Amino acid sequence: MSLFFSALPYKIHRVYMPGLAALIGLSAASVAWAQAALPDAPAGAPPPASAEAPAPAPPPPAAAVEPAAFAALSAKVDEADQNARIAARKLELLEEQLTVKANERPGIIADDRGFGVRSADGANQLRFRLQLQADSRWFLGDTNLSDRLDTFLLRRFRPGFDGTVLNIADFRFTPDFAGGTVVVFDAYADIHPAPFVRLRAGKFKAPLGLERLQADQDLPFVERALTQYLTPVRDVGAALWGDIAGGIVQYSVGIYNGGYDNSNLDVDSNHAKDVDGRLLFQPFKAEALRALGALGLHIAASQGDRRGLPTAPLLGTYKSVGQNTFFSYLAPASDPDGSKTVFAYLTQKRINPGVFYYYGPFGVLSEAVWSQQQVRKGNATATLTNKAVHATASLVLGGTNGYDGATPTRPLDFAKGTLGALELAVRWNWLKIDDATFPSYADPAKSASKAQGWAVAATYVPSRLYRLAATYERTSFTGGAGTTAAPKDRNAESVLIGRVQINF
Repeated sequence: MSLFFSALPYKIHRVYMPGLAALIGLSAASVAWAQAALPDAPAGAPPPASAEAPAPAPPPPAAAVEPAAFAALSAKVDEADQNARIAARKLELLEEQLTVKANERPGIIADDRGFGVRSADGANQLRFRLQLQADSRWFLGDTNLSDRLDTFLLRRFRPGFDGTVLNIADFRFTPDFAGGTVVVFDAYADIHPAPFVRLRAGKFKAPLGLERLQADQDLPFVERALTQYLTPVRDVGAALWGDIAGGIVQYSVGIYNGGYDNSNLDVDSNHAKDVDGRLLFQPFKAEALRALGALGLHIAASQGDRRGLPTAPLLGTYKSVGQNTFFSYLAPASDPDGSKTVFAYLTQKRINPGVFYYYGPFGVLSEAVWSQQQVRKGNATATLTNKAVHATASLVLGGTNGYDGATPTRPLDFAKGTLGALELAVRWNWLKIDDATFPSYADPAKSASKAQGWAVAATYVPSRLYRLAATYERTSFTGGAGTTAAPKDRNAESVLIGRVQINF
């Protein structure tokens, strides 16, 4: 627009002024022509009577304008007007071209997905991300736990980056520096020539665990449910996946190293691999059904071999929400010949059905996991099946709910008087160890055979970038205390966890 106004005086002088002069000349000529057309007084008529001196003679009449000249003058006026319109349109086109070129320059990205840079055409992007979770953990009612484990801690500190190359390949790298060690959680490339066929390779989440597949920062609770311990945290491999019919059906099938329960490995210790598959059916993504909310029906499964050793058992341990281990297989500190240590031996299978439904501020998510693993101790073998279930319901006040977390309708803005959103949630979760595990493969005096927990949570969500959260959970146990000959139930665990989270 500044270019248009700077050219305005030029347009007036070169285009409109000649047209104005032509109009003035035309008006004068029209008056003279009208006067010339008046009839003359009859011959011999007496002059009008007057008491004064006779009026001076009128000026001679102006020459009449020929119709051809009038038409030529009108054509020039029309031409001048047309030239003015053409000049104005050229200026508009020039301004549009300048705006397009300005938008094509390499730019800086800053939104709730992170900060980064992009190429002029948007085909290449690089984004910088951060997930920071600072927790406080307080155990209630059990002085043994509270005296030892009440603490402030850095639960997650994950700076990372991701991006896109040529609009066809995405990549991500996410390390975690919390806990005094560096662990890589994500390091993969994802090639997507079309929405229905994508190839992902590297280290990423296997398609197991409906809640596991949710991002940590979007959960209604500060810790995941007990079902997480029967699936791997991350695995290394390659998978084909994609969305069919606009996401109504999503599939994933891949070959992985084969992570055991609750593991996060970078390499495989044997040649055997896992095959994992998943189907997610979301019928309400059909255009005619979108008003009904978001429904997801999830089914996943995996199978592979484990070739553990007494020195590398490849078996998981299970923890409470307070991150206290309540179950582990036998692994004595002193076992010279390895005959007393339990290790994974051959096939592991998992089945994982789940469902979620979100409508406006309301949401529910539930799933079950069966994990069957062959184990060995000395010359004895067994096939053990552990199982877990959880159900979560959540309500977002002042926002919308979804599988990707709570989103405020109006983020916090003191100037506008908006406050963000408040998410409330309740959860039940349960994990059961195969009865055949005790006492041959686990010590009933040290490992519980069952854990069951109830939890409530409140999360203030000013925006997608940060949140303040609190979770209270009480978990009761069957077994896990006393002696091997006379096991008793472990004390129930009551824990209050607070969190300050920054995420972009």
